[in-house]
Amino acid sequence: MFENYKRVLRTAKRPTMDEFKKSAWLVGIGMALIGAMGLIINLIFQVVGI
Repeated sequence: MFENYKRVLRTAKRPTMDEFKKSAWLVGIGMALIGAMGLIINLIFQVVGI
């Protein structure tokens, strides 16, 4: 079991700053979209009165 973890850690590498910025940007966009969807759903339920 630990051999698999060791193998993954050996082959893993640190992301470059460009890769990190791109992934952080995409995660931020995803969080904003999910938050906006939750807000819209909440507003719809408030208007409908459920």
